[in-house]
Amino acid sequence: MNMITSVETRRHMMHPLSMLIATFTYIVIVASFHSYAFVELIPLSLYPTVIIIVYRLSIRRIKNMLLVSLPFIIAVGMSQLLFIDEHISIFHWHIQAGWLAFATLLLKNVLAVLATALLFFMIPIEQLAGALLSLRIPRLLVIQLLLTYRYIFLFLEEAKTLHQAYMLRAPQHRAIKLSVWGSLVGHLLLRTFERAERVYEAMTLRGFSIQRLHIKIERWTMKDIVYTCILVGLFIVYRLVII
Repeated sequence: MNMITSVETRRHMMHPLSMLIATFTYIVIVASFHSYAFVELIPLSLYPTVIIIVYRLSIRRIKNMLLVSLPFIIAVGMSQLLFIDEHISIFHWHIQAGWLAFATLLLKNVLAVLATALLFFMIPIEQLAGALLSLRIPRLLVIQLLLTYRYIFLFLEEAKTLHQAYMLRAPQHRAIKLSVWGSLVGHLLLRTFERAERVYEAMTLRGFSIQRLHIKIERWTMKDIVYTCILVGLFIVYRLVII
């Protein structure tokens, strides 16, 4: 993720702490709108759009992250169609409230996932860890997040190996049968624990220690503070105006 943008573009990136605060505020503002606020949420799409254009980020990779989250939010949004039976009027059009709630929930998910993706695409995980430490987040939690980000590929590798083993033993199946999902997930969990223990032992033998692990905290300049206050202020003012 951290290799998306060019070196020249990175020189003009936002401060990690500024980006972290702006993203958190943006997601809170998006989530605070009511279930039928589809039209009110549309102007908030301006923030990620401007970020993508100004910093020339890869739209293809951002699109892939959005597509991964869509099945989950669609499954949740479909429940709105089952439990909301009333009708409302928008611009003299009468529509079922469930469809509007579904569209609003989908837009909220897209905006929140998009903001989170931009945060990780623009700021290296090490700098984000430093920003979390500057907010007085416990060091243990920050290091756990950092190690999870670095070694998540081990979990994905174990899952891929398990999937390939199943398909080789059952070539007549196009997908994993629902009846064996429980045993496969349990087996994957055990394999992941064993792999994690080996990784931790290797790190310990090389002198790894939570106290010794150095995480650089970048200095927050007055320019960064002013920029963050203006951006966060715009989000809050918009939410107060659109009530």
